Amino acid sequence: MTDRKTRIVVATMSCLPWFALLGWLSRISWFLTDDAFISYRYTRNLLEGHGLVFNVGERVEGYTNFLWILELAAIWGIFGVRPEQAAPWLSVAFTAATIAAVLWWVTRLPHLISRSLVAWMSLGLLCSSATFAVWTSGGGLETRQFTFFIVVAVVCLSLYASSARGLLTASFCLAAAELTRPEGLLLAACCFVWFALQRLITERRISAKLLRELLYLVAPFALLVAAHFLFRYAYYGEWLPNTYYAKHVRPWYESGFRYLWAAALETGLFILLPLAYLAMRVRWQTLRDGIHALVLLCVGAHMVYILPIGGDHFEYRPLDFYWPLLALPAAEAIAILGNRISAILRRLPQVSGWAAARLCCTIAIFLPILFYANVIQGVILVEGTKHRFVHIHLGNENTRWLLTAPGMPGLVAISNDMRRLVSLNGIALRFGLHRDRADYHINHWKKYEEMERGFIPGDVLMADSGIGKFYFVPDLKVIDNHGLTDATVARTPVAKGNDHRFVAHDRHPSPDYLMERGVNFEMFPVVSSADEALNSADFAVKFGPDLWMPFNTVNAHWANQHFPNRDLRAFAPNLEPLTVKYDGGIALLGIALGHGNRQLPSGTPLALDNERTLRCTMRWLIDPELDVDYAISLRLYNAEGKMSFQSDDPLRHPVMFSTTTYWLTGEPVDTLFRLKFPADLPPGDYELRMVVYNQETKVPTVVIDVWEPETTLAQLRLAEAN
Repeated sequence: MTDRKTRIVVATMSCLPWFALLGWLSRISWFLTDDAFISYRYTRNLLEGHGLVFNVGERVEGYTNFLWILELAAIWGIFGVRPEQAAPWLSVAFTAATIAAVLWWVTRLPHLISRSLVAWMSLGLLCSSATFAVWTSGGGLETRQFTFFIVVAVVCLSLYASSARGLLTASFCLAAAELTRPEGLLLAACCFVWFALQRLITERRISAKLLRELLYLVAPFALLVAAHFLFRYAYYGEWLPNTYYAKHVRPWYESGFRYLWAAALETGLFILLPLAYLAMRVRWQTLRDGIHALVLLCVGAHMVYILPIGGDHFEYRPLDFYWPLLALPAAEAIAILGNRISAILRRLPQVSGWAAARLCCTIAIFLPILFYANVIQGVILVEGTKHRFVHIHLGNENTRWLLTAPGMPGLVAISNDMRRLVSLNGIALRFGLHRDRADYHINHWKKYEEMERGFIPGDVLMADSGIGKFYFVPDLKVIDNHGLTDATVARTPVAKGNDHRFVAHDRHPSPDYLMERGVNFEMFPVVSSADEALNSADFAVKFGPDLWMPFNTVNAHWANQHFPNRDLRAFAPNLEPLTVKYDGGIALLGIALGHGNRQLPSGTPLALDNERTLRCTMRWLIDPELDVDYAISLRLYNAEGKMSFQSDDPLRHPVMFSTTTYWLTGEPVDTLFRLKFPADLPPGDYELRMVVYNQETKVPTVVIDVWEPETTLAQLRLAEAN
């Protein structure tokens, strides 16, 4: 075997552990997110000839991944592979291509010391990153595609900026990045500014060659992006996507600072960025080469962009392109440090073997950097596969060994605090939570695709907060309660302060808007029987063998009118009169308690079996019109008079979700509450009581002529739980 072949084999074998590590991390973090299914519904409607819309006939740009949607539509249309199947593997392909681009960069970058070692360390820094591994499948989102185009653009500017082909490739990649994610515009601007400054510094004048090169770099990007903006305005009537208006409320610097701090400590940015700066400085001082300045410019500008946004709902998704861009300059800096230390050691008479000393010094620097850059995120990823917590706290109870490393107790403590704070606002939530939610929607909503098209009438309209699941119900029109796919909700003012916000979920429709639009429907997951359906809703309609759709709507007449000649069932409780007038103009007219899909008899203690579920239907009346939103507290008291269970819910219209300030005088409103008593509640006799209170002030509303806040509703008897 020749020396060259031997080196190739050795290099390949040395890299296999890194690939194996990335494969393992990616496998345990493989996931889909329900947000991806919003884009998939746009893909379906495009293929079916309805255009790039979420609801047929409503042109609202509720996505920011134009190119990704077109790709998924092409794959589905040509090869028959559905988006939820194609998207994760497409992300895997872009992951492999991104790693290949980084390795190509390392092998071709001029004047790189210890090239093979730098390549090995670059690969190690990238493949050991748990955050990079999480987005290998991408959650079905476009994240890794965006990263690939940015990395290729930077590599082209680094290696081939002197050729028209290299500049054109960089320009097309930057355009593809902008068509994939909106922040591609910012990063393209960074590339253009860096290229112009680099040329001006080296050539010291504006030449015809510089103008020609700038034309190659900027023109294709400008034409493609301008075409996209013109299409958006012509098709949607807006220059910016609707998601911008839905998500941008006001600057949120305090959250952005915590988000970036959490990312820096967890993902090793606090080490990688200084190393990249060192590599940039050395390369500029010795070679007048500013390629690493482009990396730092892109990362720094993007951090400034993230700061007022406040972060992202997903764990470090917008930062995904950082790791492949920083891997090479960080590894080069480690090689520089190893080279310098070994040069000092070389002066010692007892040290011999320059190459061996340089290798040992470099590895001695690399290993602790690898540990401190990746151990926190790796532990959190593994812990996240065990526990589906919003915030994963690292401490003596689960990572005692980690805290024995020098400096690690302080890093872990600050990281814990930053991650806890951002999680309170729904920021940087771990992949496991998103995976569970998507799995639930797939398991409980996918069977709606077996429903014949046109089964749901065209005038049916629903409002919901988790709209990804309606990819499986293409005929149902849905108002997104957070405004991503609804232009009116996206512009609804947000009064609550930043401390109480939930990122990207701050907008909510006004009851007036829902009433104006005519919301008249609420759908629940597919079930296999009418009894099971009526356990969760007032109505059930059969749409396939052992397939039932539970739903709520205006009334039985509406249901019969919209689902004629269908196997339609209804839960029609016989409300027991129970007139209770409360101070403030609200009255309870009747109540019906049920267990499962059957009504429980009144007058005797109501016996609940081991399922311990209680269905509570109440009829309310207001007079006069109210300026107070009321809520109720349902409480369970044991035989000793001690409260054993409590459930609080606002009083809302069952379909339009309007609060009591929007109810009409003289028109009764039936509300439905479902109570699930805990399994550890001891069996025995209990009393169910209710308190009506002002939702804003929390002040109870007393019963007129009695002046007590609690109303006794029923006597219950709980059986032994399973």
